[in-house]
Amino acid sequence: MKIPNIFNLGKLGVRTGILAITLGSVALTGCNDFLEQDVQGNNIDKNFYDTRYKLQASLNAAYDILQSDAIQDTDWRFGEALGDHVIGTDEGLSSHMGQLVHFRFNTSNSFIRNRWEIYYKAIHRVNQVIANIDRAQVSTNDYSAYREIREILGQAKFLRAYFYFNLARTFGGVPIRPEVETVDNLVIPRSSREETYAYIEKDLREAAIMLPNRYTSNNSGKASAGAATALLMKVLMYQATPGTMSDKWQEMVKLGDYFVKGSPLTLKEMLHYPENYGDMDWETLRKSLWFKPQELNAETDPYESPESQCPVLLNAYSLKYVDAYGNSLTYDQQFYLQGEFCQGSIFEIVFKESGDGTSGDVNEGGYIFDTLFSASSPIYSISDIITKLYGTDVRRNFTIGHHEYTPDMENTEIGSGHILSLKWYTPIKDRPVYGGDNGKNRRILRFADVVLMYAEALNECGNGGAALEQLNSNKRVVNEINNGTSLYIGGGYGYLRDQIWKEREIEFAFEWERFFDIVRQGRAKSVLQSFSQTRSNQRGVYFREGINEIFPIPQMEIDVSNGVVTQNPGY
Repeated sequence: MKIPNIFNLGKLGVRTGILAITLGSVALTGCNDFLEQDVQGNNIDKNFYDTRYKLQASLNAAYDILQSDAIQDTDWRFGEALGDHVIGTDEGLSSHMGQLVHFRFNTSNSFIRNRWEIYYKAIHRVNQVIANIDRAQVSTNDYSAYREIREILGQAKFLRAYFYFNLARTFGGVPIRPEVETVDNLVIPRSSREETYAYIEKDLREAAIMLPNRYTSNNSGKASAGAATALLMKVLMYQATPGTMSDKWQEMVKLGDYFVKGSPLTLKEMLHYPENYGDMDWETLRKSLWFKPQELNAETDPYESPESQCPVLLNAYSLKYVDAYGNSLTYDQQFYLQGEFCQGSIFEIVFKESGDGTSGDVNEGGYIFDTLFSASSPIYSISDIITKLYGTDVRRNFTIGHHEYTPDMENTEIGSGHILSLKWYTPIKDRPVYGGDNGKNRRILRFADVVLMYAEALNECGNGGAALEQLNSNKRVVNEINNGTSLYIGGGYGYLRDQIWKEREIEFAFEWERFFDIVRQGRAKSVLQSFSQTRSNQRGVYFREGINEIFPIPQMEIDVSNGVVTQNPGY
């Protein structure tokens, strides 16, 4: 069933305020895989959020924007097209896309503006849930009633952190929009990079103690404690500097011990309580996160103290290629319909076929995969890139060239010399009735990412032996594809780090993360300038170190704010 596109707030950022005040608590509703009840029309009554069902409808609006063409479009452009694994069909300097990939854009580039606007639109939606959560009325002292509200709030905090994270790694410090928009807070100055990441961390730490380790069955697709912890590790990694010891690397090791090895972790350790909460006492914090108040607890109800353990993540996820029921998958199948919510998948964007073949933001189908895996794909790879990327690694076999056959024996019609990833492919049996539609989910967080982040942090903290063990745990699973035996070998810090980075490059190739990964590794300039030497148009040669790692704030935002929102250096 479709979620109607009735929550179009237009231009977000500074310009969101007026519309936010006008629309107030308007909520979008409809059906996703995990929606439990439809709410008809727009309800702007002050009591709209007074039940779990109404809150769930508003939360679904936040999940729904993840499925939008607008977010998918901006994610592949910034995460993949700017990197060194693909070539674009639009690289001329007369177009905004060509200017973007050449790093010769100005502050009015439409793709930069689009990314800013769609993510602030998403933030506005999720803020509606968080701002109104305390309107929920619980008529029973049943512990489960509090847990249900708490899980809605925890998912909302995860989504808000995810939205801000993509803004932060694109623009640096950004304005933190208030949960309740008023005429007094229409213009918000930028927070620093450190403040922005601290805000993201707090949301994720709280989500990690509020949610179950993973959702299954009809609830698959909801953000879990596993998703919050995995994203928290990534957020910490983006703040850390390779080669420089810091508490961020150490915290990643602690979270890796908890996630991968099952080491105990208390609620106060996850939250960094009390240091992150000023004078707030534990019971006040519990109530704010919708844990059942102590004074209402029955003798049989659990009481979550600071010393209580975080949800157990050990064995909730796996590196093995197996589906949600334990059946074996091939490497590529983990990205197809049969691999949705598989044991290696921690969080994925849930797409639902529109049922009528419509396209645009009203289409729930992730038809972006049909666009990418086609003769007219806007990005593609070539033989030289693939050879450099994979070498002899067996994962190279999951790319397809012109007139080669897919696993279901479809003869591809992509352009001569073009190579596409099977991660973008939709098998024939998975295709919907209508063209331009697609129900294939997009994987956002995988357990392999957790393991490799853990390996990198261990190496940064001087534990190369343990880092190598984690690195090879992923490689051993890869070896099962073709009964291979090759493993990574030990060495000094730099040698091991390069092997971890290479494994990341191969494992997550074509998943729209490459550009951001080389930026946070501090080697975007060297990688892109090396890439430029292989291209006749020298794409990447104009990358300016110290400037182009992040992008300019859209000029319209600065103009509308009358300079309150400041520009990034160099733009």
